[in-house]
Amino acid sequence: MTISRKAKEAIKTALAMTIAYDIALSLGWDRPMWAGFAVAFISLATVGQSLNKGAMRMLGTFVGVGVALVIIALTAQERWHFIFILSVYIGFCTYMMSGAKHSYFWNVSGFVCAIICFDAGPNSENAFSLAMLRAQETGLGILVYSLIAFLIWPSSSRNEFYAIVQKLSSTQPQLLHAYFQLLTDSSNTKQAQTLRLQEIQIRTQFSALLDAAETDSHEVKEMRQQWRLYQSKAVELVEAMERLRNSFAKLQELDVYQLLPNLEEFRTEIHERLKQTEQMFVTKKIDHHPTDISLKLDRDKSDTLLNFQKASLALSYSQFQHLDKLTRDLFNIVKDIKECKHTKKQVSTAQHSNSMFVLDVDRFSYAIRVMMIMFLAYLSVIYIDDIPGKFTIVTIATVFGMFVSAMPQLSVWLLLMPALLGISFAGFVYIFLMPQISSFIELGPLIFGVTFVICYLFATPKQALGRVFGLAMFIVITGINNQQSYSFLSVANTALMFPLAFMIISITAYLPISWIPEHVFERLLKRYFYICAYVFSSR
Repeated sequence: MTISRKAKEAIKTALAMTIAYDIALSLGWDRPMWAGFAVAFISLATVGQSLNKGAMRMLGTFVGVGVALVIIALTAQERWHFIFILSVYIGFCTYMMSGAKHSYFWNVSGFVCAIICFDAGPNSENAFSLAMLRAQETGLGILVYSLIAFLIWPSSSRNEFYAIVQKLSSTQPQLLHAYFQLLTDSSNTKQAQTLRLQEIQIRTQFSALLDAAETDSHEVKEMRQQWRLYQSKAVELVEAMERLRNSFAKLQELDVYQLLPNLEEFRTEIHERLKQTEQMFVTKKIDHHPTDISLKLDRDKSDTLLNFQKASLALSYSQFQHLDKLTRDLFNIVKDIKECKHTKKQVSTAQHSNSMFVLDVDRFSYAIRVMMIMFLAYLSVIYIDDIPGKFTIVTIATVFGMFVSAMPQLSVWLLLMPALLGISFAGFVYIFLMPQISSFIELGPLIFGVTFVICYLFATPKQALGRVFGLAMFIVITGINNQQSYSFLSVANTALMFPLAFMIISITAYLPISWIPEHVFERLLKRYFYICAYVFSSR
């Protein structure tokens, strides 16, 4: 019997979830749901992706636990100092997770710190016990899933990585061809835009799979320096093509093929280089080596142009030359990769290391929004009697606030329906099935079955939201523990907490600034013209 890929992944996740709960309950650990959360959120399609995410979750847990203990030690008796310092740290984590590197690490370190701080309260002894328990349970879940992923149907990232590399290398010559067509036909912009969006999506997948393949594939790890160099050059190449496309608006007014007599030969050579890099990834065969080609400029005809036209031509000419160098470098890097040659080339990082820190206004505004979410939730708990969940609602608002702030275009109310459906399903299991269970022999198959069904039904990336809410709500509402108790109020309170938390987050979509897409666009446009005015006035 052939088992499908999504069935295998669902079985692995369900088995790891069951074993993690079994170990935690056997050792008498409180809150085994934290081990379940670790399994649920690091289970990805390949071993490398899961290990990378597990490592980031473990490191983020250690940092969040350490910061939480420091905050509690310093502000145990001062609740306003406590919420101020905690919100500043959460804001810092939100700022960092909006960057390009280690986003998940900063996300975990932020919400783990909030969980420990609000669950422990001012009791420092209780805080330390909770912190150590969180680290133990998270480590248990990561360890169990990692072993399962290695031992049962291990799925390497190598094949998926090579497949996405071939897609990327095939998209680049298509995009170049579409851009050159705009020189003579400016109306055909739809194809170029489609290819550009496709290239961005493929490059994003390439970056994620490269990290994973370096972890679980010795072949990729051995050539990681060349792959990183290929990644940087691929980004630089598309940026150069985009800058060249933007300069075509002025070139369309000119007879470019008269001003640059061998432009067609130049285009053919550049296109052949990119096609050859694509072919090397498939067959390793080299049919065409880069040839020296110097783009000619007719000085006599260019001297007759207006000054602005001369400037546009000079800019495009320099960008064509840069494109020549990039394609040649890219060809040589791919050749080294396929021949397994270790070159001494390094990815240049000098400009990053020497540059001064510049505050990103957008990322800073995300941080301010999350801090405001925390303050509003905290004030609600203090001044509203009998609010469902008490300080748990602050934790929920913080977790989803960090998630939504990184994607301000996403309406938080789109998350409410998956959350309520997850609560309804988990509530049914909790109320009608779990009271019939008396031992882990009966509980284990239930955990396995529920986890398998959720992971199998929501297996595709587009269904990730349903998978996350399904597993999370099952883990939270069932609250599996050695001393199990059942109460309908716990389900009702959980169902009420999410609309209240989402309401708080929605308020911050308008205060202190509006995050409505059209308002964000107007704000960015004003900032752009302000910077342009500053640049021109300073010259």
